[in-house]
Amino acid sequence: MLTWRDALDILAVATVFYYLYVLIAESRALNLVRGLLVYLLVWFVASRMGLNSLAWLLGNAATLGVFALIVVFQPELRGALERIGRGRLQRQPLADAQLNELVRAVERLSALRYGALIAIERHTPLGEFAATGENLDARLSARLLESVFFNKTPLHDGGAILRGDRVLAAGCVFPLSEKQEKYLGTRHKAAIGLSEVSDALVIVVSEERGTLRLADGGRLSPPLQPVELRERIREGLQIATPTLAEARFRLWRPKEREG
Repeated sequence: MLTWRDALDILAVATVFYYLYVLIAESRALNLVRGLLVYLLVWFVASRMGLNSLAWLLGNAATLGVFALIVVFQPELRGALERIGRGRLQRQPLADAQLNELVRAVERLSALRYGALIAIERHTPLGEFAATGENLDARLSARLLESVFFNKTPLHDGGAILRGDRVLAAGCVFPLSEKQEKYLGTRHKAAIGLSEVSDALVIVVSEERGTLRLADGGRLSPPLQPVELRERIREGLQIATPTLAEARFRLWRPKEREG
């Protein structure tokens, strides 16, 4: 007779297998699991049919194979563990005013055809990637980002990392994605790569075409207009839309003089 403990046990096992599938579904590890299942099936059949030599060979190869798989698929295992331990506590997101500064900057960079790579930190800390660049810890502004990615500055080839309303670092090195899309340049592969190993939103501005794209969860969006980019970031960071009164105040407020 099926007891409530049995039902709970079955539900727990099903949940574990479901989340394991979700973790590997968008990575090359999915093909590994399929191959592993075929391997185990052949091993089982060989053992049942009395094919002792084949069963012995497969059994010994499996012991060495476990260690080899850990080495080969270390990036996928690391990413999976990071996603498991990521938690739900999100850092203080961009305020609406800082989001407008960010979008204004990338719109200007796009118009000037200055390549840019900007990561917005969410749950996963990006400190190890920030350490590969120059520490800034400066207040986010459109002028600052435009200066960083001006094509004559030493930092323009790397990526910038935003933490809340601060530019944490610039000139950072991001991991390149191993996806084999030939049309993607280094900046786009770096944007996808960082979004594969973290939950960061990564903006990339094409130096060749000036297009704006957003990488999230290992996927790169199609070219976006600045308004579309703003809304995607707003949704990703769960930034509240300003009220009508706030919007009217911004329209009424005198503009700052430009130096």
